[in-house]
Amino acid sequence: MKLRLLGPLELVEDGHTLNLGGPRPRAMLAVLGLNVKHVTTIDQLVEAVWDESPPPSARGQVQVCISRIRKLFAKAGHPEAIKTESAGYILRLPEEHVDSMVFADRLRTAKKQTDGKEAVRTLRTALELWRGPALAGLDSTLIRRAAAALDEQRMGAIEEKMRLQFELGLHEELIAELVVLVAQHPLRERLHYYMMLALYRTGRQAEALETYRRARTTLIDQISVEPGRELQELHQAMLTRDPALNPPQRATMIVRAPLARKEEVRRPAPEPHQWAVPRQLPATIADFTGRTEEVAEIKSVLTGVGVAPFPGYAMPIVAICGRAGIGKSTLAIRVAHELHDVFPDGALYAELRGDAAGDRTSWQLARFLRALGVAGNAIPDSLDERVELYRSCLAARRVLVVLDEVHDEEQVRPLLPGSPTCAVITTSRHTLTGLPGAHHVDVEPFVPENSTEMLTKILGPKRVMAEADAVAELYRLCGGLPLALRITGARLAARKRWPISRLVDRLRDEVRRLDELEHRGWALRSSIDMTYQVLDEPAKRLFRLLAIIQAPDLPSWTAASLLDTDLAEAEEVLERLVDAQVLEVVDYPDARHLRYRFHDLIRVYAREQLLAVEPEHARSAALERVLGMWLALAEEAHRMEYGGDFTVIHGGAPRWRPPDVDLAEIVRVPMHWWDGERTSLVAAVLQAAEAGFDELCWDLALTCVTLFEAKAYFDDWRQVAEAAHEAVVRAGNVTGVAAMTYSMGTLHMFQGRLGQAEQNFRGAMELFEAQGDDHGYALVLRNCANVDGLRGDHTEMIAKYEQALRLLERVGDKIGAAHVMRTQAKHWLPLGEIERARALLDRALEICRAVHCVRVEAQVLHTFAELRVHTGELERARQELHRVLRIVRDGEDRLGEAHALYGLGVVRHHEGRLDSAESTIVHTVELARSMGERLIEGKAIYTLGEIALARGNAALGNRHIEQARRIFVELGSTVWAVKAAMLLSDSHVADGELAGAQGAERGGRHPHPDGSAGRIGC
Repeated sequence: MKLRLLGPLELVEDGHTLNLGGPRPRAMLAVLGLNVKHVTTIDQLVEAVWDESPPPSARGQVQVCISRIRKLFAKAGHPEAIKTESAGYILRLPEEHVDSMVFADRLRTAKKQTDGKEAVRTLRTALELWRGPALAGLDSTLIRRAAAALDEQRMGAIEEKMRLQFELGLHEELIAELVVLVAQHPLRERLHYYMMLALYRTGRQAEALETYRRARTTLIDQISVEPGRELQELHQAMLTRDPALNPPQRATMIVRAPLARKEEVRRPAPEPHQWAVPRQLPATIADFTGRTEEVAEIKSVLTGVGVAPFPGYAMPIVAICGRAGIGKSTLAIRVAHELHDVFPDGALYAELRGDAAGDRTSWQLARFLRALGVAGNAIPDSLDERVELYRSCLAARRVLVVLDEVHDEEQVRPLLPGSPTCAVITTSRHTLTGLPGAHHVDVEPFVPENSTEMLTKILGPKRVMAEADAVAELYRLCGGLPLALRITGARLAARKRWPISRLVDRLRDEVRRLDELEHRGWALRSSIDMTYQVLDEPAKRLFRLLAIIQAPDLPSWTAASLLDTDLAEAEEVLERLVDAQVLEVVDYPDARHLRYRFHDLIRVYAREQLLAVEPEHARSAALERVLGMWLALAEEAHRMEYGGDFTVIHGGAPRWRPPDVDLAEIVRVPMHWWDGERTSLVAAVLQAAEAGFDELCWDLALTCVTLFEAKAYFDDWRQVAEAAHEAVVRAGNVTGVAAMTYSMGTLHMFQGRLGQAEQNFRGAMELFEAQGDDHGYALVLRNCANVDGLRGDHTEMIAKYEQALRLLERVGDKIGAAHVMRTQAKHWLPLGEIERARALLDRALEICRAVHCVRVEAQVLHTFAELRVHTGELERARQELHRVLRIVRDGEDRLGEAHALYGLGVVRHHEGRLDSAESTIVHTVELARSMGERLIEGKAIYTLGEIALARGNAALGNRHIEQARRIFVELGSTVWAVKAAMLLSDSHVADGELAGAQGAERGGRHPHPDGSAGRIGC
């Protein structure tokens, strides 16, 4: 049984081709064959047949087709060829029975063979397996991608065979084959290269140069680019009749002295008059875009114009650094061309591409020496002697050396001239800090204007201007990377009828984005892959694992949790990723710790590597550690804010902590830490929900409520609560359901939806009671009491507060108890029960100070200030409110600040300091509006009305009071609405509207808290 993929799909048994049926079973067998001995998922099979538009019955049709293929194998005597797995199917054929596997094996064999002739023979047998384009006749996106990869391997094998044949001097026999291949693949530059070289070596120089001209015309016409560096260097060498192009000699060229113990005879360096002027620079691209500042900076450094020049004995070096696809090489080559007149003795160019120092560096030196006019037989064998000769040749000459794609400093040092008359430009994805005295230039992504300019040069202004929005989105999806933008431009140039928006829509699919960023030999994936492959194993693993996290940026401890190691070791690995330009440091002005992030396209590549290399259990464990660390930090922040695990309940999800990290040091200012980590915490909750970590999910969501409430991040609160609620319901986690129902009820209460809040609280209490969770029950009961108070049912409110207080004291929630005492005191103040309120506040304040909970201490002091207003102690009230302001501002509690400012404005009004009161209240209105805190806004506007009336400005006062009244009516706060209506001096107050507001209060349809409940955190 033979499965043939290298041509039209065929299944052959004993020399007979079997009938595979229609296109669907053929497509499915092709995908199974591409994944021999590996699971092919049902989704892959569906995609292979229907691309992105499968019918509802697709999975059923897959089963039918697989059944047909099984029967075909069974008839041929292979009933067990297809095995069913939970995720899909496995085709179990020996590798020698699948031609693509045989082909790959022969390529590996040829690569290992040291005898060139044997390697050529092996490659020929591999290429004989091909019967045409891979999987010809099958047309789906998935299969086309796989077929393109196989075809690329075929072309690679052809080019490798030709390279070996050239080394063996067999150039004449290649010309006929190359004529056909060049016609079939006109954009493949390596084929043009071999065609030119074969013609040149057979004495047909004119035809070789004409081949270059045709190749250049084709490339410019079809994809708007100049030929690559190899082709241009070959063309230049042919024009100068470089001896290096001559056919290799069959006999050895090494000359040895009879009695020299097989040591090489040292040859003298050539005379100066023999030296050549090297012109090795590749052509600069015609549509070079932007980089004006960088070009000017590099030219200034290398010429000494406009900057402090290098010392007279020092050679200027510019080290250009940037990530893959950023345009480092393009920039270096452009500058080198612009400095043509400054370096009249020529330019040397080497594309090192991460080659290790040593033999490759020695080979590069020999190449440079030949370009400088040194005869091949005069080049020493040893590296040290080649370096000496190279520097001697460049002494007193003005030559610019461009070293492209440098991996490390060791590659560069032997290639540096010794003369200050020369200069060097390096490009690297690493910052080459080991080059003493080098001037470093970091290349950043394009700004949107650069992107538009480049695309305009490629596509023309009319096409770009017609789709300005799509061009802007294209810039965003490409992350400003010039290579990605150039590829998209080339694809659009080749598809003149495509609207730009069509390619934008294709790029939005992150899974396929890197596939879309490929075009006729250009591929962003391969550019990133080159950086990835030279990383050490710990850095590679961290690079992959970082793609697990969906937060926009990451603190350094995430690396420790992903690698399950200490922070110091993890930070060293992180810095290696930063040095390799695959990870960038995010600079937040107020951040106390470094944060890191991926470029969007590099994250896509990292995600591909993650799924390809890391098994599912390893990914899950790493994610659980990261989320466990976020939970541990949020828990620590809550403890520091409340003095312990008060006013919150926790679950049993595992926490994770690096062994060398003090969590309290990270969250030293809890609200500042929470706010800086907010987007990451929200992402963590959502990812925990998606991953099925339900216990961790609800615990983290509930612990973060303090942040959402203090900063009025109500949208975030709703998002995490709803996601966590879905996760715990799906998992059947009763405690989690109760906790998230309680959280949603608290959010509704803060936003004035008391009916929904009461419904949530009732459900949460039932669940907590069924679980025997007195702590959770008491916290919900406390909020139920608050709702009763807002509705005017003070008897029920007091009863529930008393029960909640007993339960909170019994479970040891001191701050929860202090909060209830403070809220009870607010109830007794308007009733004249001053001493009763004072006793409750004294107890609450004592508890807060004993456990060092300044957050609730501020709330208690705020109520103490209200008490002082009732007793006429305005000076003490003002002092206490100033203390409250200091606390809430230190803790970055914006909602607390709004409450405190309002109270301070009221006190100043009572003191008769109308100007001061007005400015304070105006600030309160602005702060309340910025947070969407409507009740504080209404109360502050009402006070502005009172101040205007006190000044005798009835018109302005009535406008403020009316505006406030409308807010109170809208919110259902009838007490304040009635109060405002009574103050209005105009007679147009609508009795019906006021009665409607009173009815709403009695019916409980639209009530809103008036501040009596205060701040409750969780």
